Amino acid sequence: MTTSNSRSPELEHEKRLRMLSDADRDIIRLANDPLFPRWLEQIKAIGGCAHPIYLSGSTVTRDALTGELISSYSTAGEPSERLAVRCRNRRASVCEPCSYLHAGDTYQLIRAGLSGGKSVPDTVRNQTRLFVTLTAPSFGSVHCFLNGERCRPRRDDGECEHGRPVGCSLVHAANDTALGRPLCSDCYDHVAHVLWHAHAGRLWDRFTTAVRRHLASAAGPALEAT
Repeated sequence: MTTSNSRSPELEHEKRLRMLSDADRDIIRLANDPLFPRWLEQIKAIGGCAHPIYLSGSTVTRDALTGELISSYSTAGEPSERLAVRCRNRRASVCEPCSYLHAGDTYQLIRAGLSGGKSVPDTVRNQTRLFVTLTAPSFGSVHCFLNGERCRPRRDDGECEHGRPVGCSLVHAANDTALGRPLCSDCYDHVAHVLWHAHAGRLWDRFTTAVRRHLASAAGPALEAT
């Protein structure tokens, strides 16, 4: 009888735990974990990231000449043996906290480029500024989302050479699977699309180099130096 009475509080505790949801049991488990304070530090560090990335592994830093150990780190001592870091996605629809952080960084970079600071000389304040928007070439008409407006309305009901409509009068939802798809898959230049994106990095590098050279030759060596 004594043994039964001593076990009853434990049995009642287990019974109450079984009645909880999986999420509630996980919260209780975390709160009772000795590493719970460190888990809280990780959550605060990622600033409310909606889709954190969990890293697992170790790093060792040694002096290149002597081989002396400078620092080392392993996720073995972290909660669940992993480290949470921000996803750093720029799209608010994917992760609003990280997109807000990126927007703040972008603002500071633009501000420094206009008024100086952050290793940018103050002399930029007196220089000519150009705000240029560059877009990729079009490879064919695709369905798009326009916040409640019709996709691609046309006055006539024309058809392409493949017998498909050249316009779209539908109002697409933000999660419509048709978004981004060609109005006519046969008219769309898929080959050019793939090739352009495959070489976009090199094309951008050559373009920016050509722009700098052109502006430098037009404005003089002073612009080229900056």
